[in-house]
Amino acid sequence: MSHVIELRHLRHFIALAQELHFGRAAQRCNISQPPFSVSIQQLEQHLGFALVERSSHAVRLTAAGAAFYDEAEKALAQVDQAVDVAARINGGMQGMLKVGFMASMMPRGLKETVAAFEAEYPQVELQLVELSSAEQVIALQRRQIQFGFVHIGGLPGTVRSQELLREPFVLCLPESHSRATDTHAALADFREELFVLFARTYSPTYYDHVVSICVQAGFHPKIRHEMRHWLTVMTCVAMGMGIALVPAGLARTGLRGLRFVDIGESAIQSVVRGAWLESEEDDAMLRIWRNVVSRVWGQPAVATATRATKKK
Repeated sequence: MSHVIELRHLRHFIALAQELHFGRAAQRCNISQPPFSVSIQQLEQHLGFALVERSSHAVRLTAAGAAFYDEAEKALAQVDQAVDVAARINGGMQGMLKVGFMASMMPRGLKETVAAFEAEYPQVELQLVELSSAEQVIALQRRQIQFGFVHIGGLPGTVRSQELLREPFVLCLPESHSRATDTHAALADFREELFVLFARTYSPTYYDHVVSICVQAGFHPKIRHEMRHWLTVMTCVAMGMGIALVPAGLARTGLRGLRFVDIGESAIQSVVRGAWLESEEDDAMLRIWRNVVSRVWGQPAVATATRATKKK
């Protein structure tokens, strides 16, 4: 009949085994002695044998009671651990969080966000998954990631987003370029140059941004190479394979052989958004991650989290 044993029986018996005194054990369990004694008697009845020997002078454990005490303590500790783990997961304090990202996010705040999150929530396993913006949206919808850093202009209605970063484009030149020492330049001066560009297949938004900035300057860029990642674009520039327009924050990558030149203000800017499924918005673990992201990027955690609108 051991299946009718309740946790209170175990807690009461463990207290008695440690105190070896009914009065002190009952006080420790915050109940009066009569119901405490009844609880011990019920436990013994359920087990079918005595756990303690009582006398007018002392209480001591039987051999069976001593053995039961060791196992009961382990069982109660496991129950307490199970409750703690479940509470942590429910509160977003433990488990796994998968975050999609583009490599270009590393020098633009992602490294600091990961460090802050892992320091505050060491029991949460954070896993970064490198994907393009379009791939991240698909991964969100398939629940393969819980959060993504994207730069897509339009998002599905099931996806919520928050603007995290907005920055201008700058001209990226190899350090051997004749204009590499300039701090400012007119983009039109580079109309005859060959450009290295983000492939439209992987990022139509960035591709269209760069082309539009050049068209506003009076020319269509001569595209020599198309790449999948910003860091690959910049590596090609460093190797003298062309020039590029890149988000200003990428000047902090630390890649050698590059110079960055201001081309003046433009209405077209690089925008990074944090994205997540609307149906997952109240998930505790996602919520604490979003709070850390917002703090690192200096954005309100909720107020600016609005659904992105699709391009017309």
